Amino acid sequence: MKNGLQKISIITEIVGAIAIVISLIFVGIQFTKNTKATKSSTAASTVATISSWYTEMGNNQQSSSLFYNFMADPESLTSEERFQVIISLHGLFLTFQNSYYLNQQGTLDSHIQESITKAAVGVKDQPGFRLFWKLRRELFFPEFQKHIDEIVDTEIYISEGMYKAVEDQKPVEKK
Repeated sequence: MKNGLQKISIITEIVGAIAIVISLIFVGIQFTKNTKATKSSTAASTVATISSWYTEMGNNQQSSSLFYNFMADPESLTSEERFQVIISLHGLFLTFQNSYYLNQQGTLDSHIQESITKAAVGVKDQPGFRLFWKLRRELFFPEFQKHIDEIVDTEIYISEGMYKAVEDQKPVEKK
C-alpha cells in the first residue's frame, strides 16, 4: 500500500509540475499580448493628442496666423498674442515630454518618438521656437530639457519651407 501511495504522490507531483509550466507559458503569452495592447493604446493616444493640437491649430485661422507669425517673428505680435501661442506650444510640448518618457520606458514605439523629434527639428531654428524654449525650458523635466537642447544643437535640418526667415517674408496680416 505504501508503494501505491508513493507512486500516486510522484504522479501527482509530475502533473502539478506540468500544470505550473503550462500556466507560466500561458502567463507569458498573456503578458506579451498585454504589452502589445498597452503599446498600441499609448501610440494611439499620443498620436490623437498631437493630431488634435495640429487640427485645432490648422482649422482656426486666428490661431494659425498667430502661430505662423510667432514662429517667424515673435516681436511682431502683442504680448497677449505671444502669451496665447506660448501657452498653446507649452501644451503641445507637455505631450512631447510625455511621449519622450513613454518611449524611454519602452511603452511608446520608437517610430512615434522619431516622428515627434522630427517635428521639433523642423522648427528648432525659428525665432519663435527659440523664444518659447528660452522662456519655458525650465518648466520641463531635466531629461526632456536635455533631449530638446540636443535637438536644438543638432546640425540636422528638416524644413519644408513652411516657415520662412523674417527677412524673406513679412508676417501674415492679422484680421
